[in-house]
Amino acid sequence: MIGIRADANSIIATGHVMRCITIAKAIRELGEKATFFFADQESLRLYQNNASSDEFDVVVLDSDWRDMDGEADKLKTELRNRNIQTLLVDSYSVTRDYFEKLRSVCRIAYMDDLHKDEYPVNFLINYSGYSNEMGYEEAYKELKGFNDEKTRLCLGLQYAPLREQFYKLVIDTDNEKYFEDKNRLHVLVSTGGADMCGMLLPILDMLENSPLGSRALWHIVVGDYVDNPDEIIGRAEANPNVVVHRSVRNMAYLMKNSNAAVMAGGTMLTECAACGLPTVFYQVADNQKYNVQYWGKTEGMVFAGDVSKETAKPGVIGVIEQSLMDWLDEPQKLLTMSHNLQGITDGKGAIRIAKALIGEV
Repeated sequence: MIGIRADANSIIATGHVMRCITIAKAIRELGEKATFFFADQESLRLYQNNASSDEFDVVVLDSDWRDMDGEADKLKTELRNRNIQTLLVDSYSVTRDYFEKLRSVCRIAYMDDLHKDEYPVNFLINYSGYSNEMGYEEAYKELKGFNDEKTRLCLGLQYAPLREQFYKLVIDTDNEKYFEDKNRLHVLVSTGGADMCGMLLPILDMLENSPLGSRALWHIVVGDYVDNPDEIIGRAEANPNVVVHRSVRNMAYLMKNSNAAVMAGGTMLTECAACGLPTVFYQVADNQKYNVQYWGKTEGMVFAGDVSKETAKPGVIGVIEQSLMDWLDEPQKLLTMSHNLQGITDGKGAIRIAKALIGEV
C-alpha cells in the first residue's frame, strides 16, 4: 500500500493534489493500492471534485495544513495501521523533524521544487527543468531515509507527472466543434483552477479593447474555484470571439488543438511543452521563480512578468498583448516556437514515480 500526503485549499490551490491523483492512478495501473491523507475537510472536498469517490482510500487527519509537525504522531499511527510501505509527501509545510518522525515507520518520498532544506527521505523528487542546478547531489550525498537507505534523487522533466491524456491519443467530441474553423488561430487562456491573482478579467478587458480580440478565437478556461465565475462567464460569453470552457477534464485536447496560449506559471507550462504549444505566461507566487526562469529560456515560451503585486498587472497585460500581436503577425514564429518545445518532456513522469514508490526500479 502506498500513502500520499497532500492538501488543497483556497490559499495553496489544487496543484499538489492534482499531480498526486495522477501519480495515484499510475500506482493503481501498476497493480498497487493507494491511500490519500488530508489535513481537513476542505482538502477532501477539492479532492472529491477531481477523483471518483471509490478510486482510492482517504483519511482526514483533522490537522492544520500549515503545522504538519502537529499531525506526525497521528499520521504515524495511521501509517502503521494501514500497512503503508511508502509515503509520498507533497507540501511546502514540511520540516526536517516531521520526516525524522515518519521515517521510523516507512519509506518516504518528497516532492520538492525549492530546496529550502535537506530531508531524511528515501526519495527526493524534483521534476523541474532546473533541478540539476540546485545542488541536490552534494546536499543529499550523506542523507538516508527509512531502513538507512541512501536518498535516491529523481530529478528532471522525465519525472513530470502529467495526466495520461498528454501522452496518448486524445478524443473530445464535446469540444471538437470549437476547433472546426481552421482558418482562424486558436488561443487558449488558462489562469489555473483558482485564478490566483485574478487575471481573467484583465485579460477579457484586453480582448475587448484591443484589435487583438478579433484576430483569433479565444478559448477561456474558467476554473472550478475562481471567486467570481458568473461575472467572468457573462463577460466572456458577450464576446463573439470567445469560447468559455468550464470544468475542463481534457485539457490536453484544448492544448493540442490550439496555436498559442496564455498561462499562469506552474505545472501547466510543462503540459504546454508536452503539447508543443507556444505560450506567454506570468508568475503568481514566489515559489515559481525558478520555474519561470527555466521556461523563459526555452525559446518556446515568453515570460510576461510577476502579477503577485496588483500594480504589476498592467505591464504584464501589455507584454501578453504585444507577444500575441507579434505571433499573429508572423504565424511562422509559432511553428518555430512549437518545434523548440518538442522533446523537452514525454509527460510520463507519473509512471516513473509510481514504479519508484512501489519498488519496481
